[in-house]
Amino acid sequence: MDAAKIKPLSRREPEADGAPPYLGHDTFMPYVLNQATAALNADFQQVLRSEGMTLLHWRVLAFLTETDGLGVSALGRFTGVDQATLSRALTVMEKAGYVARLPNPEDNRMVAIKILPAGKAQFRHVLPLAWEIYVRAVRGLSMDEQETLHYLLNRIRENMTG
Repeated sequence: MDAAKIKPLSRREPEADGAPPYLGHDTFMPYVLNQATAALNADFQQVLRSEGMTLLHWRVLAFLTETDGLGVSALGRFTGVDQATLSRALTVMEKAGYVARLPNPEDNRMVAIKILPAGKAQFRHVLPLAWEIYVRAVRGLSMDEQETLHYLLNRIRENMTG
């Protein structure tokens, strides 16, 4: 569908029964976002598999690269998975030498997940491959359009979670 032909939602007339208009799946935001995410993830998961990783392993390394020493519950919130799934992933990542579960210095009842040198190296190794997928995804978008896209996606996320 040609984006230039799509009439802005705010200017669409409601149906006779008052329901909002439905102009097809190509204009239905949840569908379009889902399809874009699925396409991005399919390519990225293929890259990650070739590196012996999963998308969750990547997310864990990415968040720990930004904020090392997160607790399991905080890391679960950031990565969007439940603690049981995260715990299984952390076990695999510990065996690979990417992370360590250490006692939290502020509360010994909790553990802090620390990224190890091998985890940092793996993250740095995969990052250019991830960047190639990003560059392909935004091909043809100006820097202003990319910034607007990121801003709008974050606004949508905030609207739905806040």
